[in-house]
Amino acid sequence: MNRIILLLSLILLSLLSSCQEEVGLETPTLPSRLVVDGHISSEFKRHEVRLSLSGDYRRGEAYESVSGAAVTISDGESVFILEEKGGGLYQTDSLAGMPGRVYTLRIEWDAERFEASDTMSAIPSSFPPVSFANEGNFRTMEYRRHQFGFPEANRWQVIVGPPDTLLQPVYTSTLGQQVGVEVDTTGAYTFNYFTHPTIEVNGLMNFEEAHFYGFRLGRTVTQKRYSLSESYYQYLRALFSETDWRGTLFDSTPGPVTGNVSNGGLGFFSAQAVRVVRFEI
Repeated sequence: MNRIILLLSLILLSLLSSCQEEVGLETPTLPSRLVVDGHISSEFKRHEVRLSLSGDYRRGEAYESVSGAAVTISDGESVFILEEKGGGLYQTDSLAGMPGRVYTLRIEWDAERFEASDTMSAIPSSFPPVSFANEGNFRTMEYRRHQFGFPEANRWQVIVGPPDTLLQPVYTSTLGQQVGVEVDTTGAYTFNYFTHPTIEVNGLMNFEEAHFYGFRLGRTVTQKRYSLSESYYQYLRALFSETDWRGTLFDSTPGPVTGNVSNGGLGFFSAQAVRVVRFEI
């Protein structure tokens, strides 16, 4: 009996293995779309717009930049022409935006026209500067990319200027460079982070450990607080829900992040007022 059962099992396995069929699954290829990442602020400087094309996120390569576009920004009274600098970067001349005005980005490219508008909010209220704790030979600041439960939504930037000599070390609490932290060749550190007016469950579930950066005395600190229009903050919130805040039990169904670019374009053009304070560590 055991031999009969063994024989039947072998025959069944042979039949099952012979019934395999390979199925080729093809990933649909979508046409590339224009992607806009542009901002104008109340700072007197050259404001930037970056243009690229969408593509397959799995390919692991930089997305193709867009050249040869005619790019302008208008405030209802004046039109500012942006100069192409290469690599998909377009810049204005040095100018400062005015709070309360509506700014419209217009792009002429590949026989198509794209537009995006945003209203520059009022200058943010005054604020206490970021604190640096005394840690012996260093003055240490705490960094988190997302912070919750604030009265309003703001984007922040803290720029710790270069040291007198590059031989001065910087103390960090962890190895590696955190998202939102940039270091240039002069040794200047730029920290970009956001404060949110609500408690985002996904953001809290992706608990971000505080990182500490220690600097020697004498460095100059420039701290900037940017106002965000309601539409721009909702765009950022949707973007973070698909990127920084994914991976918890509270994830929603993935979906497209809708910006303010017309004609099927992706991304956002924002107008942000800014308040700046400067001090020395």
